[in-house]
Amino acid sequence: MKNVLGIDIGYGDIKVIFGTSDGTITSQFKFPAVIGVTKCNAYIQDPRIFNFCDRSYYVGQDALNLPSENLIDITEYKNLEFYAPLFLYSVIKRIGITPDIVVCGLSKSQIENSGYFKERLKKFTVNGTEFKFDNVFILPQGAGSKLAIDKYGDDFPNQQQDFNLTKNFVGVDIGFNTLDMFLVASGKTSPNLFEGIEHEGIMKIATEVAKIIKTKFDRDITLHEAKEILDTSVYRLRGEKHDLSEDIKKIKETYLKELLELIYSKYGNIMDKCDYVYLTGGGSAFFDTQRSKFVKTPKSNYEYYNAIGFYLFGGRQA
Repeated sequence: MKNVLGIDIGYGDIKVIFGTSDGTITSQFKFPAVIGVTKCNAYIQDPRIFNFCDRSYYVGQDALNLPSENLIDITEYKNLEFYAPLFLYSVIKRIGITPDIVVCGLSKSQIENSGYFKERLKKFTVNGTEFKFDNVFILPQGAGSKLAIDKYGDDFPNQQQDFNLTKNFVGVDIGFNTLDMFLVASGKTSPNLFEGIEHEGIMKIATEVAKIIKTKFDRDITLHEAKEILDTSVYRLRGEKHDLSEDIKKIKETYLKELLELIYSKYGNIMDKCDYVYLTGGGSAFFDTQRSKFVKTPKSNYEYYNAIGFYLFGGRQA
């Protein structure tokens, strides 16, 4: 039996599903895909600091505690590839086990870089320790969601029977940067039916939130800081809380409308033959209170569906 890690290294959050190849999941968690530059003091040992490529960093929530100017927003592919080993190391440190199989994903819009991304994860050094992985797999973003949907339907971790084995639908993975769509006919899809679009994910909303903060409070914030405001509808400034729920509600409504228009423009009249549009990823949570017969989302664990599918794929390889 082998240890399998399904890790969705996204632009907004890192989602993790870890367990054994027999299907037993032992860890499920996420953390912000944020890197913070810091200085390493020889006289102070801080276990939260990671030394990587001759610089020192905080990762995830620890990084968000730094001043905004110290943060590196992971909004472009070059940064995602460069810092991917740091995110993987953070996961290994947290679970305390080095996995035998690592499965990750890239948007279809960036999948041509999968060879470079894979090599970046197969061998790296953090804090003076070298890591090597023989079994690293890179799948198209959205493929993991399809595998998870097939097994769990909309109710992970409860397995479903014949959830979509005869259905026609468009699956949409709404990430922070990218939007990945795939067409399913009679329960089946193929790589040539996947489509990825950059800069159409939740960062579009986060950008609008950052504009509001600049206009109302004359403060510049990063997109990941804007995402935190997006999640809570509250902006905290020097101990005072500012309710932005009305502003954010309008931004979300506009995004959802534009998203459905984009889906219809890509698939045209074939949408008439679809049973539904199935949304996963962090952005799908926005549809939770707007369920309809045609737009479906998981009941919970929205953003984990890719990582769940990656884990399932890894178990098959074992």
